[in-house]
Parts: sequence; C-alpha cells; structure tokens
Amino acid sequence: MKKMFFSVLLMTGIALASQAQKGSVLVYGNLNIGTEKDASDNKYSSFSINPGVGYQFTNNWTVGITGGYGTTKYDPVIGAEQKTNQFAAGVFGRYTHSLGSIFSLFGQADVLYRGRENSAGTKYNGFGVTITPAVQLNVSNGFALNFGFGGINFNTEKMKGANDGSSSFGLNFGEQFNIGISKNFLRKK
Repeated sequence: MKKMFFSVLLMTGIALASQAQKGSVLVYGNLNIGTEKDASDNKYSSFSINPGVGYQFTNNWTVGITGGYGTTKYDPVIGAEQKTNQFAAGVFGRYTHSLGSIFSLFGQADVLYRGRENSAGTKYNGFGVTITPAVQLNVSNGFALNFGFGGINFNTEKMKGANDGSSSFGLNFGEQFNIGISKNFLRKK
C-alpha cells in the first residue's frame, strides 16, 4: 500500500496575541486541514487543532500549557473506511529574541503526552518533544505574522497491552512552511 501523505492546505495560527512583553498572556493555536484523492479515487483527509496558553514572565520567556485534537480518515474505493483520532496535552516554553521593532525570532519547545485510537479500537499512547524555530513580523498594535520553517521532533508510542513500543526522530528544516498570526494580551495593573 502506498505511504499516505497528508498535505497541509491550511495552517493558520489562530493566536489572538503580539510582541513579547513581560506580564502578558499568550494565547495561540493552529488549524490544519488536508485532503487528497489519488489516481484510483482513494480519498484521504485530515483535521487538527492545537491551542495553547502561556504567561510571559520576562520579555523573552513564555511558559504555558498546550494540547490538541486531530482526526485522519482514509476512504478507499475497495474496502472499509479507516479513521484515527488523536489527542495531545502538555507544556511548552518559548524564547523570543527581538531584532528591532519589526522582526523577532522565537524558538518553542513542546513536551506532550499523546494518545490515539483507530477505527478498529486499537489504542496507543506515548510522549513527544518538538522544537520549532520561527520568525515573527510585527505588523501593528501588537499583532504579528509568524513564519515557521520546520523543526526537530522525537516521539515514542506503545500500543495498549503491548510489551514494546516504537520511537521516531525527525529533523525537517525547510521541508514545511507554516504561517500564523499572534497577539499578546497585556494584564491590567
């Protein structure tokens, strides 16, 4: 069987938050939607949403909680539909370095507990670590456009009831490109 590739058609950070400022609250997220139909009319689709909220305790460092939910579906011309649901919950740390009033660089590390279940009822769980670099373009009134260009990830996974699991490592700089928006909410003093 062909290896399934899900192309991300839309990756928009739905982050209602801006430039890094001490004492602000960062709310962010991303939305991924993908579809594909191959030459044999087999259909693939995916959807995920990954929100997060954090507190910026210095002008450079933000820590918080993050999570996510996603689903993938394979609908073959011959055979039964296959569906997988997945979730994640964990923490993140973000370091932001300003390059002036317009540009900033940031790196974010996520540590997540992950789980998934397929349409056959098989359950998996594990952990993942992701490090993502990005460039931030400060637009106006604290709103910014964020441009991500890959990252580093390590994941482990074990099927429920199994003795052994699997692990994976990925280094994908330049393989993907993400665009998002963000804004920090400042606390009232």
